[in-house]
Amino acid sequence: MRRGCITVGEVKCDGCQRLIEYGQQYLILKEETDKEVRLCSECCLAKGYASYKTEKGRRVITFFPKD
Repeated sequence: MRRGCITVGEVKCDGCQRLIEYGQQYLILKEETDKEVRLCSECCLAKGYASYKTEKGRRVITFFPKD
């Protein structure tokens, strides 16, 4: 299961191990073993979990796949 989130405290990326700053977007992936993995937007883009789309004339990042 995928959950797109915005940080309100200290969150560490499980991919690159950097601290995700307040107000930045990140993704929580819940695996079959009930383990949650937190990934920053840069790691999501690199691993294919995120993509950019154009919405209302602006380019925005989305963590959810196109149907």
